[in-house]
Order: sequence, then structure tokens, then C-alpha cells
Amino acid sequence: MGKLSRVLRCYHCGAILQCEDENEKGYILPESLHRATPIQIIYCDKCFETMKAFNNSELEQKVDQEVLKILDDAFATDAYIIWVVDLFSFNGTLNKEIADKVKKLSLTVVGTKRDLFPSSVKDDSLINYLRERFQAYDIKPNTIRLVSTSTANSNKFDPKELINAMNVARKGHDVYMIGNLTSGKTSLINKAMKGYENKTNRQIKTVTYPGTSVSVLEIPLSRSSFFYELPGISQTTSAQGRLEKEVVKLITPKKDVKIANRLLNAGEALVVGSLAAFEIIKGKATYYRFYCAEAVETKKVLNKKLDDFINENNIRRSVRPVSERLISFLDYDMFEYTMENDKKWHDISIEGLGWLSFIAQGQVIRVRLPKGIALKESLAKIR
Repeated sequence: MGKLSRVLRCYHCGAILQCEDENEKGYILPESLHRATPIQIIYCDKCFETMKAFNNSELEQKVDQEVLKILDDAFATDAYIIWVVDLFSFNGTLNKEIADKVKKLSLTVVGTKRDLFPSSVKDDSLINYLRERFQAYDIKPNTIRLVSTSTANSNKFDPKELINAMNVARKGHDVYMIGNLTSGKTSLINKAMKGYENKTNRQIKTVTYPGTSVSVLEIPLSRSSFFYELPGISQTTSAQGRLEKEVVKLITPKKDVKIANRLLNAGEALVVGSLAAFEIIKGKATYYRFYCAEAVETKKVLNKKLDDFINENNIRRSVRPVSERLISFLDYDMFEYTMENDKKWHDISIEGLGWLSFIAQGQVIRVRLPKGIALKESLAKIR
């Protein structure tokens, strides 16, 4: 995997801090930079101030403590877990507390919105990607399923087959379904209900889970076992959970995911509206693919003109989307990846927005993204 390092900026002028050339903006004495701690404010030498790390992104989803309490029950009763993920938005970032609760249980991963990907993309590629991302958290799914959500693809979904497979896998135990707020859990349940037969005298209902104030959907599976749909995990680390509704509509794909192909040299950047940018700091000319929603626009600009371009684009809106919440450099985080030279396809994914895909050849890539949104580098989702 690529080596990740944090990019620091002067808190006053916004210049990227560097120790190589004292005549260039952002210069800081190496000893001043190296002894800086995460709780200090950092300024370049020209600003004559004290120090602090610029980035403080929150990279783990928040989760209700009562939901964790419910998962304690799931563990205690050896329940079966269904973890639903949105194939487009999912970048491999999981809540570690949830992962630790369920990693010893039997678990199925369901990837939704398969129909957003071109038919040329093989299921095996997406399945392998999900398996690798979950195994990074020590979770080894029993099975991984891909599900389409559009009406046009509904004939590929067999609700009875899914119900039967679940009933075999759960071995008479309860089932708990978890996933992000917009992962497609409800849509999946609605489709599965077409193959559901209630052979008990109990009703399907929304209940307050015992010992908590959390409302869950409760579906009887037998006289002594139930299916529980837990509330969606918050999207505090996703672009879809942190940006305004108008922007979210643009970054959420409604049909096939768009692929923007760009040849980028060192010194060039791919900007994504005014939301994000991928700067090639070092590396030979390489084709990069950015996967995003159809309404998202991209443009190639020179690194040295990037700040000016984003500032101007916030006014002119020539490349969309543009967010009213991103006003200055203080609203962005910046990170830098030094890639290995393994000649394999890798992704740098911005949760909820899209991902840059490329062959790793020792590049240094700097990423600018809205503060607090999760960033992840991994082997490619589509290979």
C-alpha cells in the first residue's frame, strides 16, 4: 500500500510548509516543523507565529453507544450479521468499534447499487475489493453478495433465494442488519419481503429494542428468532453526509458511474468542482481515471494555479459542484501519498464523492478534500 503523510500549511497565510527553499513561500526551519505536535498552531517563518498541525480530519464514523449495546446482544446470542454497503460510496472505511463487535460472528456483506457500474465491470472484481476491505478490519465474511437497486435490474434479484440462504446461514439464530444511512438497507428489505412468509403469529413492527431507546424494525423469522434492522450508521465522514443537499444531489449517481480519463504529469492537478483536487507532485505522465456521479465535473489545471482556480471557481462556478461551505483553505484537509512502484491498479477514494484510479509507479500525490471527510488508499475497486 502507499505511504500516507500529512500535508501541513501555515495557519496564517495558507502556504504549504516546506524546508527546502527559504526563498519560497511556506518555508519553515526543519527543527521547527519536526518538533511540532498535533496540538500546536504552525506558521511559516514569514508569519513569525507559533505552531499547529493544519489537518484534524475525523476519519472514523460516529456510532450511537446504544447501537453498540445492541451488537453486544448480537455477540452474546451468536447472531447472524448482514452488513450492507453502498458500492459507490464505500471506500473501505469502517467503524472499528462495530467491526470489533461483529468480527467473530457469521457475517454476510451485501454490496448494493451494482447497477451503477458498467456491465464490463466483473462481479469478481467488486467482491474481491469488498473482501479485502473487510479483512483489513479482521472481518472474514462468509459470503459477499452484489445487489442492483434499479427496477430495470430487479429481475436479477431473487428474494426467495436470499431469504433461504439467510435461513440456512443463521442456523436458527437472530439476524441483525447494519449499514450506513444511505447504504440501501430499506430498499433491500423491501425487495426481500417479496420472498418472505410469516409462519408465526407475531407481527412485523417497529419496536424499541429492549434496554435501549433505539427504534428497530423487527421481523419474526420463527417462534423464537427475529430479524432486526438497526438504525443507519452516521455519515459524518462522507461527502454525502457533510455537504449541503444541493451538492449531495449532484455527487450521488443516479445512473452509470461516470469515468473521467485524464493524462496527468508532475505539476498538474485534477480538480473536482471546488470540492477536491488531486495534485501530482512527482511522477511520470500517467493516465488517471476518476469515478464519480454523472453531474460531477472535472478539470485539469497546473498545481501552481490551483488555489487561484478554486477561489475563482467558487465565484464563477464554471466547474461544478461548488459548495457554499468551502470558503477558504481552512475548510479543506490536505494529505500526501507516496506510492510504491508495484505496477498495480490503486485507488485513492474520497468517501461519498468518488475515487481516483491509477497504476502505482512511485508517484507522490497530494489530495485536497473537505475537512473531516474520510480518505482511503487501497488496491483498486475496479481492476
